[in-house]
Amino acid sequence: MGKFPDIERLGFDLSEEQRAIRETMARFAVERLAPGAAERDRSAEFPAALVSELAALGGMAMKTSTMDEGPGADNLAYALAVEAVARADASVAVIMVASNLSAAILAANATEDQRNRFLRPVARGERGALSFGLTEPGAGSDAAAIRTTARSQGDTWIIDGTKQWITGAAGAEVFVIFAKTPEAGEGAVTCFIVEADAPGFSLGRVEDKMGLRSSGTAQLHFNGVRVPAANVVGQVGQGYRVALGALAPSRVAIAAQSLGIAERAFELGLSYAQERQVFGQPVAAFQNSRFVLADMRCALDQAWLLMLRAARLLDNGIPIRGEASMAKLVASETCGRVVDQMLQLHGGNGYSREYEIERLYRDARVMRIYEGTSEIQREVIARDLLGN
Repeated sequence: MGKFPDIERLGFDLSEEQRAIRETMARFAVERLAPGAAERDRSAEFPAALVSELAALGGMAMKTSTMDEGPGADNLAYALAVEAVARADASVAVIMVASNLSAAILAANATEDQRNRFLRPVARGERGALSFGLTEPGAGSDAAAIRTTARSQGDTWIIDGTKQWITGAAGAEVFVIFAKTPEAGEGAVTCFIVEADAPGFSLGRVEDKMGLRSSGTAQLHFNGVRVPAANVVGQVGQGYRVALGALAPSRVAIAAQSLGIAERAFELGLSYAQERQVFGQPVAAFQNSRFVLADMRCALDQAWLLMLRAARLLDNGIPIRGEASMAKLVASETCGRVVDQMLQLHGGNGYSREYEIERLYRDARVMRIYEGTSEIQREVIARDLLGN
């Protein structure tokens, strides 16, 4: 893996702490993740040991403050860390993003008891990744359509239902999940912490996916799962507010993941075009190849700027909605174009599993789907513009 983009050339100065976090994650990615990424893709085995190593570096609760024993990284440092990890293994990067999303929800809403039991052990690296559970078989982009329910019974909540496409579920011990709580009002949703050993809780099938194959994406089944009232996150009936508070930063993280995949693909395409000989010349000697490289570098820098802007706004305490969706939309769609064009430069070899670009092509496709599809991002941007 080659050099990382010089952020200063994009007009963003990095602090020593931000540099250190980026370098630490880049070193881990190159030394520990990259060597076995292809084999993990083939086996689709959840990388439990590597997740534990990344957790020990603070990677599963990066923005958790030092008060809660986490690294206390800002949004910019976190985005750079996700990008570095995604270059080597996008499956591990998305496990990281899901865990940090859950950690951010706990950091913003958890009680002191919940922090001691669930957040601080992850921040210290004593526990692996957290998992975030909102999506259901009939509720993806339409989060209001979830059907998992929770009903109170004394000081306990009883949860029934099914979650689907839950990232990192195959290796998680703690889940931050959302369920309808009708007694709190029509359409009311509440956030709960559910432990993997809770009676009535079970892991469903692990999805056999096109890409991100080792991210442990699975179904969750709740069959009368009893959860103590002490595991309610935030206020009963305020689950949407809890989720939405962490959504924009998480979309910025997915933009960073998209850039990691795309930057690695660009690096591979550039190297291949310089080395591969056709008609007695390197592929890069032909004008159409040179123009592709130029156009994709421009597109990548544009996506970087939108992602970095969103992260910087968050760090300055400025609420973002449209900016987060712009970053996610442009980065994910740029990722798709860049990987496609770099595979094209590889010719027939790009279609072979012997070449890394083939894996990146499969990993890239879901970037335009999860954490809000491209269509949803456009709707959010339009509503922001129109003041809806």
